[in-house]
Amino acid sequence: TLVSPVWAPPRDSRWTYRAVPASWILLWEFPFWLVFLYGSLVPSSTVPRQEWFGIPMRFGDMLAAGSGIFYGVGLIVQRVVFGRPGANALLVSFLLLLTYGLIRLWTGPLELEDQAAMSFALLLVGAPPLQAAGLLSAYTPEQTRSFLNRYCVYLALVCLVYAAESFLGLGLRSEAGQAVNSDFGIQRVRGPLFGASTGYLLLLPAIGWSLRNMFSEYGSRFLSVFAMLCLLGAYLGMGSRAGLILLGVFLTALLLQFKTMKRSQQTALFGAAFAIAVSFAVYSQADTQRLTKLEDNYRQITHETALCIFLDQPIFTAIWGQGYGSVWTWYRRDLLSADMIAIGDNTITTPHGPSLYHPHSTILELGIEYGIAGLMWLAFLALSLGRAALSRNIDLSSKIFALSLAVSVLSFAFDLFLFKEVRVSSAWWIFVFAAFRMQQKGKFSQ
Repeated sequence: TLVSPVWAPPRDSRWTYRAVPASWILLWEFPFWLVFLYGSLVPSSTVPRQEWFGIPMRFGDMLAAGSGIFYGVGLIVQRVVFGRPGANALLVSFLLLLTYGLIRLWTGPLELEDQAAMSFALLLVGAPPLQAAGLLSAYTPEQTRSFLNRYCVYLALVCLVYAAESFLGLGLRSEAGQAVNSDFGIQRVRGPLFGASTGYLLLLPAIGWSLRNMFSEYGSRFLSVFAMLCLLGAYLGMGSRAGLILLGVFLTALLLQFKTMKRSQQTALFGAAFAIAVSFAVYSQADTQRLTKLEDNYRQITHETALCIFLDQPIFTAIWGQGYGSVWTWYRRDLLSADMIAIGDNTITTPHGPSLYHPHSTILELGIEYGIAGLMWLAFLALSLGRAALSRNIDLSSKIFALSLAVSVLSFAFDLFLFKEVRVSSAWWIFVFAAFRMQQKGKFSQ
């Protein structure tokens, strides 16, 4: 059944930023933080690739897969041994979708080495939601809120390091890394955890949670402001056009939802002044001309080719999808030709026309390779997250986070999330399953 996620401030959450978690929580979270620290601080390019069963693998990806398996087993144990709520409908439907993709992959036309490589890619797709659902399955709603507070402070610290490298030039990047994304006037904010063109997927919900704590009477205002400063500075410093569009949608949704609500005007004015100050600090050094250029010929060609694929195929093929990996077999190319991709060799030729080597759109991936099953799952996801965002039975602080999470789904139109960028997707899934974990019998406590 579809249940709307619920967020409600507990009475003791004023101290959740500073409180030391119980020893069992520290042990339970240790694998997660180990993988997350590695993914945030160690660039994948600095670690040699390993080849297992003929599949080139990054060490960080192997850690992510192991973490997903570990917490997936934990999810089953929580359900069977302790009788706690198990996987919700969103996770089950997503795993079924991946199973469908795996079946179509192994019954499709790909060579054996590409079938094996794309199968490992599917394993990486399933690991982040299993990790998030399993990790949070052991927590009460109050413990989940406490975890999100720690999580967002950590993300803020990571963003602070990334932004300091971009604005101050700390020397953490190689010469080749400094030459990338040089059309913004300054080094665009990016790091091992997220790229300049992908970070908005995880930063927008983090901004929403920190802003939620600023509006909540129970949150730590100092740490909320600190987190907002770091997260928003990094968000704007990415110089992402898609990110700015989503931020505009989020702010517009806030204005439309809150225009009839009574709340301290001083808090709203402070938030507006805060955002303006951070924006001025970032864009006073940046070249904003690239933000006004929305044309992207490569993406346009990819969308045109996808449309040709849809229109030229029999109706039943369009409904069932081309099959996972049949159009965009990107995994081996992404690992073995990363240097060539970085300098612009990122296109392929399909029977229906040229395209980028992966669709650069989750919607295209779901619609073309998964067909109606993929689009139905995407609609289910949007409905699951949108119900809370549109609900009138929640307070202001809760709706802020709900809206940020719902708006983040629009990111799927701009890049290949969930099926690629495992580090970014892992962070986003944490917010999604935390949202569902914080529900309390379908009602919002005050």
